[in-house]
Amino acid sequence: MKQNQNYLLSHTVALIGLMGAGKTTLGRYFARSLSVDFIDSDDEIVKRAGISIPDIFELSGEEKFRDIEQRVIADILQGSPVILSTGGGAFISPKTREILGNKSVTIWLRAEPETLLSRMDNLHSRPLLAKGDPLLTLTNLSDERKRYYEQADVIIDTDNLSATQALRELVSALQERDVLRLENTVQKEL
Repeated sequence: MKQNQNYLLSHTVALIGLMGAGKTTLGRYFARSLSVDFIDSDDEIVKRAGISIPDIFELSGEEKFRDIEQRVIADILQGSPVILSTGGGAFISPKTREILGNKSVTIWLRAEPETLLSRMDNLHSRPLLAKGDPLLTLTNLSDERKRYYEQADVIIDTDNLSATQALRELVSALQERDVLRLENTVQKEL
């Protein structure tokens, strides 16, 4: 007999936090290591709307964008467990926060504004950073959103962590909550 070990994910893991926190990088890495799907809610919004997020903001405003975002996240959470990267502002909406709280395990990837800015490449593609001082904007967003992000199920400080180190912390936190379990399967050798 041969013994194989597989991890089972019992709930969707929703990564929250400001832009640049590592939601997409860590999410893809984690999903690949578990052989589960990775979904970026911003990518799904663009697919559904047929236009870019900056265009949605410009043409319809942030309120309309948040409404679309809420519906997309609710739809994603109807399916099998995945690793979900949410937009930086998704968790500030009470309804979206409630949906995520009921249907997923929320993980706040926390980092200082200076760290966040150092991780970003395309500032022009981020509507909230397109005007003014990006560091000041990130600092203000961090201050405004902290009280919402603190409601996450798990908080991981990513400032001084590599993706591998952050993944280890994430795995440990999910195992403690019995969201990520090791399944032993026994197969007969032919």
